[in-house]
Amino acid sequence: GHLYGRRLTYVAMCILSLASILAFYQLNDAYGTMFLMTAFIAGATTASFYGWLPLYLPELFPTKVRATGQGFSFNFGRILAAAGSLQTGALMAQFDGSYPEACSIMAFIYLIGVGVIWLAPETRGLGLPK
Repeated sequence: GHLYGRRLTYVAMCILSLASILAFYQLNDAYGTMFLMTAFIAGATTASFYGWLPLYLPELFPTKVRATGQGFSFNFGRILAAAGSLQTGALMAQFDGSYPEACSIMAFIYLIGVGVIWLAPETRGLGLPK
C-alpha cells in the first residue's frame, strides 16, 4: 500500500484473487497436492483484503465519523456478499449443477472492484482527515 498506493494495491489484490479462485475451481477435481496449493493461494489472496481495509478505510473519514464510516463501509460489503451468495443455487442451475463453474463465474466480481476502486480517492502519503 505504501509503495504503489492504495488503489493500485487493491487492483493487484483483485486480479490475484480472481486468478487464484479460477485456478482453484478449474484445476482441481480431486483432493491432492494441487488442491492444497491452490486452496492456500486462494485463501491467502482473498484474505489479503482484511489487511488492506483497516489501512485504507480510516484514511477516508474525518475523526468525528471515522468509526461509523469504517463500520458502515466494511459491513455494507458483507450485505452485498450475502445477497450474491443467495444467487449461487440459481447460477449452479445454469451450469447443470456445477459448483466449480458457478464459483468461477462468481469470481469475476473482482473485476467490478478493479473498476470501482478508481472512483475512490488515493490516500497514500496523506494524513488522516481531521
